[in-house]
Amino acid sequence: MPEPSKVAFALPIPALVRVRGAIDEAWHEALADLPDAVGSTVSLGIGWDLAWEREQWRSAVEDRRSHLSVRLYADETLIGPLWAPATDAGCSGCAEVRSRVVRAHPMVEALQVPTEVPLPRSPLLPELLAAAVQHLTAQPLGPGELYAVGTGSTRRHRVPRSSGCPLCGARTTGTATAPPPGRLVLHDHPADPHDPTRGLTGRRLLAPGALRRRTVDPRFGPVREVVRESRAPYAMSMAALPNAPAMGYARAVDFETAEPVAVLEAYERLGGFPYEASVIEDVAYQEVAEHAVDPASLGGYTAQQLAHPSTRVTPSFPSTPMDWVWGHDLATGRPLLVPADIGFYQYDHRFKRSHHAAQRAAPHDRRRYFHDSSSGCALGGSLEEAALHSLFELAERDAFLIAWHCAVPLPAIDPASITDPASRRLLDLIDSRGFDAHLLVATQDIDLPVVWALAMNRERHFPATFSAAGSGCNPASVVRSALWELGQIVTDPVTWTRADIEPMLADPWLVEELDDHLRLYTLPQTLGRVTPVLGGLRVPLDEAFPGWPDRLREEAKGSVLRALRAMQERFARAGLDRIVLVDQSTREHRDLQVAVAKAVVPGIIPMCFGHAQQRLLGLPRLTAALAGTPTADRPCPYDPHPFP
Repeated sequence: MPEPSKVAFALPIPALVRVRGAIDEAWHEALADLPDAVGSTVSLGIGWDLAWEREQWRSAVEDRRSHLSVRLYADETLIGPLWAPATDAGCSGCAEVRSRVVRAHPMVEALQVPTEVPLPRSPLLPELLAAAVQHLTAQPLGPGELYAVGTGSTRRHRVPRSSGCPLCGARTTGTATAPPPGRLVLHDHPADPHDPTRGLTGRRLLAPGALRRRTVDPRFGPVREVVRESRAPYAMSMAALPNAPAMGYARAVDFETAEPVAVLEAYERLGGFPYEASVIEDVAYQEVAEHAVDPASLGGYTAQQLAHPSTRVTPSFPSTPMDWVWGHDLATGRPLLVPADIGFYQYDHRFKRSHHAAQRAAPHDRRRYFHDSSSGCALGGSLEEAALHSLFELAERDAFLIAWHCAVPLPAIDPASITDPASRRLLDLIDSRGFDAHLLVATQDIDLPVVWALAMNRERHFPATFSAAGSGCNPASVVRSALWELGQIVTDPVTWTRADIEPMLADPWLVEELDDHLRLYTLPQTLGRVTPVLGGLRVPLDEAFPGWPDRLREEAKGSVLRALRAMQERFARAGLDRIVLVDQSTREHRDLQVAVAKAVVPGIIPMCFGHAQQRLLGLPRLTAALAGTPTADRPCPYDPHPFP
């Protein structure tokens, strides 16, 4: 690589331009005023070269100054982003990795390979660049902003920092002998007066347009776009993350309300991979048992499951080397190791840190000891808030699964007692589609309102049933949440036929994906498996969950941390006295001033998808719940659940 050289014309300090490669004087002239326009040093190169960019960035870090990288391509010049110390501004590496992720570039993980390109031949481009510099003199770039100048268009972009950046990003790989992290120290945060489970800081993110301006960009992401679903009977937004297994979804009475929630859910999914967390690789449980969660306490697989062709997990034993991440015991703050694919559900033991390779791989080419899901992952304005909502979700899924496998009548909320306007409209919507909505009280021994919303076709024909669920401290909101999802499901087009899914009825091992669970129970032949939960006592909403939400509000006393501790005590009373909190947050979350957490609770019933992936063996809590029910004498893994 040619040595950097100063440009032939005089430039005042700190307006230093460094150039890589032989570049015509026309480009020098076009950029002559750029350092003054941006108030920083400038480097100029042809194409992408990691070593060159790293040298320029490190120099700026050492000097504690801002820096602007300019990169020339065949038909375009990228000016920026403007990197500034002590800000959330992305650097040139952030821009490069983000653009490759959005485009699903085949060299997304080969950033160390220079992309040498011919010098632009269009005589118009230097003139456009000179005009762009004049524009930037009048409207300077802010930290993290990039200006793309091409012969077809020019556009300003905001590039947030990326966890995958090869320049300013950081990944760590630990060892079993390395010192563990310090103890977890939780902090108090004032709660929203209207919601004891949420802090005050998150309100700003819900302001119209606030998140769109910071996170949505079709070229650099992190959210590629926010789509408005035209087929839903209400406002439904979907935020697309190019490197996530699913989009972020939100439902509301208007798109202005739905959009920021969809973006935040997309950011929650961003936490499912250990972009920055320390991963301890290839260590057996028996070597770290003193400071690790026993994998056997998280539920296991039967020999039949592990031997079945549809399995996606690899058998493991205490002597099996596996990868681990750090969490913290919520009660004591003590650091504890948990299996990496439990702490981060998108992690794969074969591909390790190569997230994109794992995503491209076929299911049977991956290696996991646990096939987990996003269940228990939650986002909040603080780690404490995220942990609280993680516990809500775990309690919901646990209650739903116990209710499903026990197959006994549940109390049902009288729809006439529902006064929330949105819920009333959703009930009418479901009714208009020919379904009866049953709002079942699914709460088990974890004291928290949980509702199983079951839609049953009045004619008992195909599609026969759909299910959804909700949980939280406010019964009215819990019902509304469950009905939002159920309303969407019953109005979605049925894109499968009975013939497509009837083989699953005879062979439940054909249930392999999330959608299979929902589709199986649209068969009228499955009604006999669903209807046992009906016929329970009919109760008004205020009697279904007496004292809520005031009970938690009084316990919280205006503190999110106290609300978390109150929920922790409810888990302990149900026999779930160990909660290990994995902080899934990355710099991308912290820059947005949010946190993502996954609560790992040994002994709880995990929500998994695919019959071969049901992790129900060795859970005393489930065995006790099933005692005396029709399922008690049946072999594990029992019937596939209908959770969507």
